[in-house]
Amino acid sequence: MRFPALLIFILLIPAFIALGHDIYLFVQQHVPNTAMLSLDLIKEKFKFSAFGFIWTHYDPNSYKEAARSLDPDTWASLDKFLTIKAFYAGLTFAGVIVVIMSVFALFGLGPMASEGGRVYSGKDKKAPSRVGKKAGDKMEYKRK
Repeated sequence: MRFPALLIFILLIPAFIALGHDIYLFVQQHVPNTAMLSLDLIKEKFKFSAFGFIWTHYDPNSYKEAARSLDPDTWASLDKFLTIKAFYAGLTFAGVIVVIMSVFALFGLGPMASEGGRVYSGKDKKAPSRVGKKAGDKMEYKRK
């Protein structure tokens, strides 16, 4: 099954948002100070934002309140999560969903199931093909 491009784009939106945020911060901090944007500057100064940085940057009071109200063991496990880069988390989310949907399509399960249990169901259990047809011939489909 060919995975729809629109669905993959929608799944990648969180990664695009995180990357856009990081590009915005890089431009605000480093581009006005230099006369020219170079690849060396990008390699040296561009950084991906972690969830903890985003939280402390945009709502430090909420971060302080959460740190005070949680017990140390819970805060330690949450603190490990806050070190994950948001861009990589967005890519991982999209990748996991694509793999799960591909496995469903391969075995004909869940939302990818059809009447016969496979994506291409019917008597021959194969996808329609154009083998042996001329370039001008039209594809013939059977109607159920």
